[in-house]
Amino acid sequence: MNLQNIISYYCKAREIQAFYTRCLDSKELSEAERELIYELIKYASASSRLIKQYCSINEQNRKSRNLV
Repeated sequence: MNLQNIISYYCKAREIQAFYTRCLDSKELSEAERELIYELIKYASASSRLIKQYCSINEQNRKSRNLV
């Protein structure tokens, strides 16, 4: 998998997180719907964090290979 695809996945995860956050602005949400959106935000945040960690680890590995 190339870096461009991974960056694209990261951006999409952040877009989804922002979309869910904007949904919370609705005054018509029930408490259950609001809780659901909070959970979706947490999962989107976790996804983007995992992708970021993956990129960081790969960058560290790439740098260490270049030092040898």
